[in-house]
Amino acid sequence: MKLTHARHFALWQLVLLALAVPVAIALLLLPGRALLTTTDVAMLQLLWVTWVAQQVGQRWAIITTVSSVLLLDWFFVEPYNTLYINHIDYLITFIVMLLLGSFIGRLSGRLRVELARAKKNMRKRQLLASKNRQARFQVELEHSRAMLLRSISHDLRTPLATIMGASSMLADSELTLSSEEIREQAANIYRQSSLLSEHFDKVMELSRVQQPQHTLARTELDVADVVSAAISRRAQLLTNQALQIHLNSHARCMADSTLLEIALANMLENAVRHGAAPVTVSFNLDNGDYLLRVSNAVASQNTAQRDSGTGLGTAICKAVMQLHAGQFSLHSSDNQTMLAQLRWPATTDNTEQHGG
Repeated sequence: MKLTHARHFALWQLVLLALAVPVAIALLLLPGRALLTTTDVAMLQLLWVTWVAQQVGQRWAIITTVSSVLLLDWFFVEPYNTLYINHIDYLITFIVMLLLGSFIGRLSGRLRVELARAKKNMRKRQLLASKNRQARFQVELEHSRAMLLRSISHDLRTPLATIMGASSMLADSELTLSSEEIREQAANIYRQSSLLSEHFDKVMELSRVQQPQHTLARTELDVADVVSAAISRRAQLLTNQALQIHLNSHARCMADSTLLEIALANMLENAVRHGAAPVTVSFNLDNGDYLLRVSNAVASQNTAQRDSGTGLGTAICKAVMQLHAGQFSLHSSDNQTMLAQLRWPATTDNTEQHGG
């Protein structure tokens, strides 16, 4: 098995590490030759061999070991300045040092290979996990699209049918309508056209928050400003509605202002259309999470019509919270009060890239 890993070093650098540095180490230790034993010098040299093995690889670690042994014999074994070995103990020391250097180099090389293999396996597992997440996301996306198509079809069927009925009456030459009946049918067409326009506005809002490369700009917001902006988005619907705003004087949060306004506007619209007055808006911080709530009493005459989780408004709120790593929930308390809630983690991050 070839275990060289010298790709990050030029040849002159490798020569410097394997030859020049051991010479420098020997020269630095030379003044203490009378105090140091050959074992002491060998251990110090092996420290350098270990570093070379870790950084460069087995081959150059062995070369460093050989040069270190020769330098040890030349400078620290009598007779000095020769390679002559006059005692068997020194020969054993040299042999052990060569074996240790070779072993260290080989072990370090194996560790490097195993580490590279572990990193490769980790990347494969991460890639597989990423593919699995993408597959699950695609399944969820297709499911959401199917649900939205059914919701849109349901929401558009009634106004389209009304418009077609009223327009057919106006266009039928065999029918004689009074001025009042004509005005009534024209008013029906206008109201249902307005409703269609609102549905298309919601589809555009949903398209905006589900853009694949939407850049989420988290900024510090005054919650009162967010509430005011959300009410302005549904001004025609909310102008004469009884709203109770419960906010602290300095209530602030970190979020994307436009997306949070869109989500809150849809929550307010859902509450007004399908519940009873008054509508209450509240905000607080709970265990490191922001909580923005809209609540009101259930309207007895149309309780079943309330958005139960498949409408565009709910889809928009869920998409906004997904971008904020939060959750949207809609539930009732004893069938008396409906509570729509946005919960997302408090954060100081200014920007976050979202990839769909």
